[in-house]
Amino acid sequence: MQPPRFLIAMRATMRRYCSYATLLIALNVLTLSIVATGTGFADEKKPEDRKLTFKDDVLPIFRAKCFQCHSGKSPKAKLNLSDPNAILSGGKSGPAIRVSWAQLSLLYSRVAENSMPPTGKKLTAAEKGIIRKWINDGASGAKRGVGIAEEIESDTLLWSFQTPQKAEVPQVKNQHQVRNAIDGFILDRLEDKGLQLSPEASRLVLLRRASFDLIGLPPTPADIDDFLNDKRPDAYERMIDRLLANSHYGERWGRHWLDAAGYADSAGVLFEDRPLPLIYRYRDYVVRALNSGKPYDRFLQEQIAGDELTNYWEAEQTGDRLPQDVIDGITATGFLRTAPDSSRPDFSTIKNAAAQYFYPTLNDTIEIVASATMGITLQCARCHTHKFDPISQTDFYRVQSVFMSGYRPNKWVPQMERRLLIATASQKKHAKQRNDEVNKNVAALNKEIEKLRKEFGDKLFEDSINALPEAERESVRQAFATNKDKRDDAQKKLVEKYSKTLRPADKTSLDKALNEKYPKFKSELTIANQKIGEQNRRKIYFDEIRAFYDLPGEVSTPLLLRGDPLAPGPTVEPGVLHAVSVDEPFELPKQAKDAKTSGRRLAFARWLTQPDHPLVSRTMVNRLWLHHFGKGIVGTPHDLGAAGEEPTHPELLDWLAIEFVESGWSLKHMHRLIMCSATYRQSSNRAASLPVESNKPSPDRVDPDNELLWRQRMRRLEAEPLRDSVLKVSGLLDENLYGYPIPMQRHGSGEVTTVNGQNGNRRSIYLQVLRLTPLTMLQVFDLPEMKTNCDQRMQSTVSTQSLALLNSKALVDAANSFADRIGSKSESEQIDSAVRLAFSRPATDAELDVLGDFLNQQAARRVKDAATAKQELKQEEAERLALVDLCHMLLSANEFLYID
Repeated sequence: MQPPRFLIAMRATMRRYCSYATLLIALNVLTLSIVATGTGFADEKKPEDRKLTFKDDVLPIFRAKCFQCHSGKSPKAKLNLSDPNAILSGGKSGPAIRVSWAQLSLLYSRVAENSMPPTGKKLTAAEKGIIRKWINDGASGAKRGVGIAEEIESDTLLWSFQTPQKAEVPQVKNQHQVRNAIDGFILDRLEDKGLQLSPEASRLVLLRRASFDLIGLPPTPADIDDFLNDKRPDAYERMIDRLLANSHYGERWGRHWLDAAGYADSAGVLFEDRPLPLIYRYRDYVVRALNSGKPYDRFLQEQIAGDELTNYWEAEQTGDRLPQDVIDGITATGFLRTAPDSSRPDFSTIKNAAAQYFYPTLNDTIEIVASATMGITLQCARCHTHKFDPISQTDFYRVQSVFMSGYRPNKWVPQMERRLLIATASQKKHAKQRNDEVNKNVAALNKEIEKLRKEFGDKLFEDSINALPEAERESVRQAFATNKDKRDDAQKKLVEKYSKTLRPADKTSLDKALNEKYPKFKSELTIANQKIGEQNRRKIYFDEIRAFYDLPGEVSTPLLLRGDPLAPGPTVEPGVLHAVSVDEPFELPKQAKDAKTSGRRLAFARWLTQPDHPLVSRTMVNRLWLHHFGKGIVGTPHDLGAAGEEPTHPELLDWLAIEFVESGWSLKHMHRLIMCSATYRQSSNRAASLPVESNKPSPDRVDPDNELLWRQRMRRLEAEPLRDSVLKVSGLLDENLYGYPIPMQRHGSGEVTTVNGQNGNRRSIYLQVLRLTPLTMLQVFDLPEMKTNCDQRMQSTVSTQSLALLNSKALVDAANSFADRIGSKSESEQIDSAVRLAFSRPATDAELDVLGDFLNQQAARRVKDAATAKQELKQEEAERLALVDLCHMLLSANEFLYID
């Protein structure tokens, strides 16, 4: 039982100002007085032994002592004591009571220590006893253990928690602008405002837009020619299909998903931001899964419960080798290992480690799962019932319980040990037998080497002694033969003088001396080392995967009172959100006692991916819309709840969500549907759109923020496709897929670049993502900091971006390579090639003239500047440098940086 707060405070004060003896006397007197007066934590006068009710027993006390402040429409601190459910929900400080836990209830602690009511008569001991017994007996009248959110009827639920309904596609006036159902919904809203879609963008604009949207790279000159020369009526659709089949599609959309998943190659924050050497396998899984067209429901199931879905433990115990689908399944669970984790190797010695390290990691994992898959802020219910959405605190801990079996704060596994071998039990057994045999053989060979080393070492000693002047030989021999602790000063000097030649201390020096003097030793040592190498090559090693899996033992998940790990409340069973209604309710499978896994994550994953789940399909199609239009139908993709934005086109969002499910959860189908719509193919030019009727106001006045999509939105390239495009255009990009991340290095100037010689010209998705050490070029262009995850990137326009493009060594190197790529052509061909590569279109006649003049003037300026500096610069080199400047200028131009 915890003592009242005032006693704790009194003890602290007295400890500071009193001697120890005085302190003991004071505390004893104080404790006796508390017991005598019936306050504090001594037994109070017991109320009658019957079931207390709120109406008959508790309400009269509150009415007499508390209603002055805590009743009516505007109760103080938003705490209304007139209703038991309002008491349970609490006020500004959170829930006022914890059912069956009076000593941990805020309301009881306040009245027990007489801090409430602040004025007037305090509660008597009997009244306090009644309140305590009412709470401990279950708080009759209050809905046990849950907030009011769980009791909300479905017809009053927030729109996003209701099952999507597939509305009829609206019939619109401008049928000639309708390419598919999407356009019907968009035009329906536009025509209400007297607007219509903008004209279709040019073929070159559409090709560049589609290429960046689907693969994150500009089209090549060959791509441009192929598309322009394809005169078939479905040429555009064929181009979309080619891009969807491109292996770079998985890299582009994998980056979007990895943002939502909070992916990073380092573990934590501050000084604990350690690299995680195996997490990149999860990144590669995502790229492969998207390229293969894996259905989204299966994609989610594997990431949440891949080990359970593919029966990893059965395959590990009984199979000859792990099938590829099992390997993919356990690799996918890296999704649950992306949360920041700053727990240190010495965590077991750290006070309050659960609060500082364990629970934050577990809670961040839950937040990532909730926001990435359902678009909700589940974390808001960690301490109390969600303030906006129909999610109770108990809901939060139900979901936490699903994942508790893999974290277990009471049996915490260090972050570097959360890995599984890609091997079956039989393979591991065979490997152990083989490796034990190898180790035995290597030990025998090392023993032979030591014997050889001693034999020739003794010979070296004798031969070296005999080479000394005769007068010194015996004294030197005696000095080395004498125990180290018993040598006199003269002997110590002799040993110090001759030890390097007579008896080298370390094996490396000894072997070097023996190799130089005795060819036989060198030969025999070489043979022995070769045999050791042969033996070691016989060893069997297995790859490892950073995976999520259940830990052995019973799992218990307490509801943390006010979210405090030091105040555990009643145990909560695994479950889901009560406000989400689906056809098949969440149900835990019955597992054998010796089962390796609980099955709770697979049950959760299957609940999550039911076709009628109201949040999952909406969240994903909204994310697709965001990346194709620059803004989602719901402008807050991380929050489809009440605190988020309302959908601009709710019927369209639901139609897309249902279409997504009916397509077999096919992401590529949804890309094709969206990108083939007239809405997507619009021009982004404001001047291109006109109102339906000439006497109507312009679209800019009717819808200045383009919420209704009367034109396509111009978008700036994100950090990664910008860098990748620079490398692609300049001919430097290494387009190989997958593999170990390219490491980062921080220079003395503070700039972070790739490590020299580490193939730093690969696509940005393969760069090492360190939470505290991002690549400077990417950070300047709004690379998100992965504190947890990122559902929508922010976009800034600041001067440092232009300065980075102008001064970055990476850009200068790229401009040089770009110039070398086109340098062998004539001047006009150089200009046209540069513009085609950078802007995905031919150069105009005006550009040929202006840029031709620029090259001539810049070359002359280069020669003049060199002469001023008293340096010689040949005309040929001046022209090359002018071309480098032109290429650098194009790589920094708005037309290169933006998708039209």
